[in-house]
Amino acid sequence: MTEEPPDREVLLGADNSWLRMGDRTNLMTITGMLHFDDPVSYGAVRQQLKERLLPFKRFRQRVVNEHTPFRRPTWEVDEQFDIDCHLHHVALPEPQGKAEFQSFVGDLLSQPVDHDKPLWQGYLVEGAGDGNALVMRIHHALGDGFAMMYVLLGLADDPSEINLPIRGVPSPPDHAADEDATSPGSPSASPSATDADADDGPGVLASLSKAPSLLVRGARATKIGTESMFLPKESETAVTGELGLKKRAAWTAPIDVDRAKRVGRAFDGTINDVLLATTTGALRRYMEAHDGHVDPDAEHRTAIPVNLKPLDRRDEQLGNAFGLGFLQLPVGIDSVQGRIDAIGERTGALRQGTQAWLMLTLLRTVGNLPMPFQDLAMWRFQNRASSVITNVPGPTDTFHFAGAEVSDMMFWVPTSQGVGLGISIYSYDGDVRVGIASDAGLVDDPTELTEAFTDEFEAIAQQVDIEPIPADD
Repeated sequence: MTEEPPDREVLLGADNSWLRMGDRTNLMTITGMLHFDDPVSYGAVRQQLKERLLPFKRFRQRVVNEHTPFRRPTWEVDEQFDIDCHLHHVALPEPQGKAEFQSFVGDLLSQPVDHDKPLWQGYLVEGAGDGNALVMRIHHALGDGFAMMYVLLGLADDPSEINLPIRGVPSPPDHAADEDATSPGSPSASPSATDADADDGPGVLASLSKAPSLLVRGARATKIGTESMFLPKESETAVTGELGLKKRAAWTAPIDVDRAKRVGRAFDGTINDVLLATTTGALRRYMEAHDGHVDPDAEHRTAIPVNLKPLDRRDEQLGNAFGLGFLQLPVGIDSVQGRIDAIGERTGALRQGTQAWLMLTLLRTVGNLPMPFQDLAMWRFQNRASSVITNVPGPTDTFHFAGAEVSDMMFWVPTSQGVGLGISIYSYDGDVRVGIASDAGLVDDPTELTEAFTDEFEAIAQQVDIEPIPADD
């Protein structure tokens, strides 16, 4: 195999898979938002991105594809890179409220990033409620959600301000005073149970030779893998169907994390169980309103991203080190306790990561092969899920960016393989928000889903006399 010049890097298998999975109806772009109650200036944002984002070399590199059957695309430094081609300053139309901001984000979700340039865009948005907001769009080929959390550390004025409810926070590029020290404010790193570093290495076969007990795990993995490859197609509901080009975006009012935890304890579940049960109830409400009826045995299959590489082992290469597990949400169960019990049991199996690890292995493998092989492999997953749901723990306190306090954060997860609904659960500064990204032909008004989520959470909380959340601003 011909060795690439030192200024070129071949895309690793999983990154190449996510690059190729994008199409006109699924753009594979992660979209995130930082909100500032006290407006930040365009000049300050521009300078901050030059100093804090561009040390991550992927944001200065473009993907070059030679369109030959057996050569993967490469990362190459864009010699004509200009930050002003990536950062834009815009203002929302009057009356500059939440509806206008949601419409703007939806328009962005409908637009691809320019593949002739580094795969990201930023927008400083005036009129986004009180203050202004920075909306960033980053192609999934650069990295997954945990990689973007690592980038977040680099954007902060002081990375030690960022306290995450997960172990092992590394120092971002050009920020490390002591390469051997753990980042201030973070626990020491814990060893990983799963090795997601060896992208193109021997993988399973080499691991199976280490201990006989792994053969048992291998047999179980084979069974789960076979079941995953032959998942039945999802039933037609109000959130499934043919996708179009237009996308929509919405997000909920904040929900107090401690309050959600108290609700979870009241139902003998975790906060994750409560949020997934609330999401399930919101989907049930939406389906009842649009389908007219939800069968008691009805289920909604969602794809759950599972991180397989801890944050303390991330570096400026970024990249994708996650797999997808499939979770059946019991939308047919009307009982809150019944939904929480079912979800707790099913996510317990999901946390073992077998499905996710197998999916990551598949993506790494087909990403190293010509495109027709990937199309053939991924065809088995077309329309096998009705949504993607991701739950990311963000900073537990506010932090500062370009001299201004980040008062709120949100992001919207991309989807693929015919899925038209993305649900993002994100915590920041003691609150949880849920973001909805939808295909306009399926869910034209995603605020119906965000309102259903809020109504469902209140109905659950009132069953155990937990005080209501404040009204949205």
